[in-house]
Amino acid sequence: MVLGYISLFLLLAAFTFWISKGAFFTLGSLPKRYSYLAFALKVFSGIALWLVYTYYYTNRMDADIYKYFDDAAHLFKSTQSDWVLRLTLIAGFQNDIEIKSILAGTNFWDSESELFFNDNRTMIRIHLALWHLSGGVYLFHVCVFSFLSFIGSAALFHFFKQNLSLPNWMVFICCFCVPSVLFWASAPLKESLIIFGLGTLLFGIHGVKERVNTQSILWLTVGLLTLLSLKIYILLALLPGLWFWLTSTSKSKRAFQMKYLWIHFLLALFLFSDRVIQVVSEKQLQFKTLIERSGANSAIDLNSFDSALSLIYTIPQALFNVLIRPAYPTNWNPFSLFAAAEHVIFLSLIFLPFIYKKRAQESEQRFVLFCISFVVILSCIIGLTVPVVGGIVRYKVPLIPFYLIAILTFTNFSKIAPKVK
Repeated sequence: MVLGYISLFLLLAAFTFWISKGAFFTLGSLPKRYSYLAFALKVFSGIALWLVYTYYYTNRMDADIYKYFDDAAHLFKSTQSDWVLRLTLIAGFQNDIEIKSILAGTNFWDSESELFFNDNRTMIRIHLALWHLSGGVYLFHVCVFSFLSFIGSAALFHFFKQNLSLPNWMVFICCFCVPSVLFWASAPLKESLIIFGLGTLLFGIHGVKERVNTQSILWLTVGLLTLLSLKIYILLALLPGLWFWLTSTSKSKRAFQMKYLWIHFLLALFLFSDRVIQVVSEKQLQFKTLIERSGANSAIDLNSFDSALSLIYTIPQALFNVLIRPAYPTNWNPFSLFAAAEHVIFLSLIFLPFIYKKRAQESEQRFVLFCISFVVILSCIIGLTVPVVGGIVRYKVPLIPFYLIAILTFTNFSKIAPKVK
């Protein structure tokens, strides 16, 4: 344990040194202290979530921050005398049948609640690898995930700045200072890795778009593999908007608007296929079953569907549940009220472009259409499958920066605060 805390101290020192020297961590024209502040916010948020699920919600079995960590601890102890087996577990080459007795001691190695494949194992393997350095010190794992999330947010910052003329401080707020993103995407949870994968993927795509080189391909590959191993539906939500943004070269406004429409029409044809409807419907049913077993107190109504027609009928309800419903909680406690207050602010921001309108450049308009595409598609996926407000607030974390960027791109900040430069 002592060695674990020494490792934690050395890790923080190494990350801080890397931030101080790495050009990637210089956030536009902002002073370097903003980078240190952003990383500190990530680490403190990860610690805050740890405190909440350790001393406020005391049921360790139901705490997501411990699920994969505890399973990794079991696997680490069970393979003390077999390093080859441990390496195969980390690499993903194990034979589950041969080690059935070891896996029987885990609780989340297998899961029936995944949409495409089991991504719990990815998290368990990461924790298992980190155990060799952390010695079981949980805060070491928090620090690693916080830094990965910080890298992803920094990549998103650069991606947005490369395509928009928003002030640096505003992009910084969108990428690093949103409370719910900090809370859920700074701890050893899938959301931290999703932010990492999303940021590195888009940063790499922009690099390849501008100039193909080894570094850009590496960023793209890391982001792609991360999202493939965790949440492939994030990639599916990105695909139509990316397709439009990367291929829209026509100077005719009507031409790129028509292209945007037919790309999403093709998406609708895919979404309304029998196989997709079946998969999404099964995912919703699994969530409802889980809610009945756990007695979640923020459950909300969500229509079931089994055909294209019933799916079309349910989509408006799904979008409402994701984009508006979190503004008024189903149960009253400090966390639900805080989430509701944040969401009210999100909804209020929609009026800014109407009050303080700014005409965006054509390239910015296309980029915002990409952001809107991602927000709407991901909202549909979440809204169609998650019938609980608490889950929606957490799962919508990846779309929040894009939602804010889409709104603020058309906001004239010189009218709001003429002296702000």
